[in-house]
Formats: sequence, structure tokens, C-alpha cells
Amino acid sequence: MTPRSFWTILIKLLGIYIILQSLIAIPHFLGNLYIFTTQANMLGSENILFIEVAYSITVAIVYLTILGLCIFKTDWLIDKLQLDKGYTDERFEFNIHRSTILKIVVMVIGGLLIADSFPLFCQQLLAYFQQSNTLVYKKFTDSPVSKYIVFYLLKTFIGFFMLTCSRMIVNYIELKRKKADLETAV
Repeated sequence: MTPRSFWTILIKLLGIYIILQSLIAIPHFLGNLYIFTTQANMLGSENILFIEVAYSITVAIVYLTILGLCIFKTDWLIDKLQLDKGYTDERFEFNIHRSTILKIVVMVIGGLLIADSFPLFCQQLLAYFQQSNTLVYKKFTDSPVSKYIVFYLLKTFIGFFMLTCSRMIVNYIELKRKKADLETAV
């Protein structure tokens, strides 16, 4: 693998990650834009509405520009940032065992799960305690945020399990692969 192909793969993966994150960000973006326009219309303030729309359009343009550079203009980006310059070897040699790569992947996915779910768990837990102070919901199961608390807690535990027990998960995956290889060989 050459340094240029390595950076091409890495930047395109970044672009794909941005696309996946946009699936989450766009509905929130549109919801916030709707709320701000509704509040600005109720207050009769066109200045706030103009500033919010201008800010939203600027963020969208920057987001789309970065996405376009990562997906469609990868070679141009590598040339401008000179990412493939300064390497002594023309080719990269990777001598990493498959199980080591799998372990890294499992740990990264576990870390991403924790980074994604733990803040949301804390947010929903705080919302539950704020609601419980008003005595509207007598039991935990009656609260509308209880299902989110359980969901994000489970997601956090799964991420923690993937981080701490990555070797066990990789051994299970390798065992399944070895059994499949034996069955196809017979």
C-alpha cells in the first residue's frame, strides 16, 4: 500500500462517517430551524430569524464543502495538504495478525458506543429526576423517559463490554470462522 492510497482510503472513510453522522444531524438541524422560526415569528423579530437562517446556511455550506472534498476531491485534498510527501518508504507493509485487527475494531466500536450513549443516558437520567420532582410520574415505568434510560444504559454496557472483553469477542468470531473453514474443507 502506498502512502497516497492509505490517505485516500482514510479520507474517504472520513467522508462516509460524515454522511452517516449527517443522517442524525439533519433532522435535529431542521427541527431546531423550525423552532427558531416559530419563536421569531411569535416575537415578531425578523433580525433573530435572519441571523439564525444565515448561521444555518453557513454551517450547511461548510458541512457540504468538507463532505465534497472528502468524497469527490480526495486527490486534490491530498495534493494540497501534501499528505503523501516525506515518507522514506514507497510502500507500507503491514504485518498484523487478523485477530489483532479484529480486536482493535471491536475496541473502537465499543468506545464509539460509549461515547455516543453515555451522554444521552446522563441527559435522560437528569430529565427523569427533574420530572420526578414534579410528582407527575409516581413510578419509573410510568415516565416517558424510562425507556430511553434503559436503552442508553444497555448501549453503554454493551460498549463497555466490547472494550473490556474484546479478546473474548475476537476469540468467538475466530472460532466461528474456523468452524466455517473446516466445514467448507470437508
